[in-house]
Amino acid sequence: MKSGNIIIWDLDSTLIDTNAVFENAQKKVISRLSEELSKLSINIDPDSEKEMDELRAVDYEGIKIRGHTGYDQPRQLPLSLLYMYLKRGEISEKYAAAWVANKGIELADEIGKEYLERLDETPKKFAGIEKVLEESMKRNYNLLLTEYFGNEEKQYKKISENQLNVYFDKIIAAEKKDNMAIMSAAEYGKLENGIKDKEFKLIFIDDRSKYLEMAKAAYPFCTTVNVLFGNKEIFRESSSNVDYAAKTVSELSEILKKI
Repeated sequence: MKSGNIIIWDLDSTLIDTNAVFENAQKKVISRLSEELSKLSINIDPDSEKEMDELRAVDYEGIKIRGHTGYDQPRQLPLSLLYMYLKRGEISEKYAAAWVANKGIELADEIGKEYLERLDETPKKFAGIEKVLEESMKRNYNLLLTEYFGNEEKQYKKISENQLNVYFDKIIAAEKKDNMAIMSAAEYGKLENGIKDKEFKLIFIDDRSKYLEMAKAAYPFCTTVNVLFGNKEIFRESSSNVDYAAKTVSELSEILKKI
């Protein structure tokens, strides 16, 4: 019989390797832009890790401005990169401005649409995560809380194609993962488990420390686990305020055994 423990899991970059899909698409953006900019004697190495770091930094600045991870227009990322790359060239500012207006926007639209199409690829689950979920479901009430970024169907497709449904007592898709969504998920789990105590065993697992801090603010007694399975974390968030950090699936498994 399961205990009254509740574990609330994130989906993207926690159970499935969303970053890998982004990275493949981002490398193609750099490659396509480098082909065009070479005509202006601006040389960009699409295989350079430094260029990927620059792209992530630019993407993160856009996320801060928009206030969300999605794109309002397909051109946003490639156009931002074009602005940065053109400053590297030995061309006048006037010519660069004219080039963007006459060629750059058209190019950014084209590449942006290709980029978003590649982002529609369904990420694969992390190797070994099924075993962790199997062990967890034997002991705990597993709840999946995922933000659907304006496309609920796409999130459920990720869950279904990776056959993750069976590991969760409840799946909740929130339009926006915020304090209200986090508290609603926790209170749902509490109600389903018949928990009446003010403090109970509650665990949050997410790749974003931002959301873990929200959980801790709402439930100071909860345990937070920050998973950092990818090579890079574009959000530049500190994990110093979380209880545990796991860089591999096996580390996550060991942490859950200790809690």
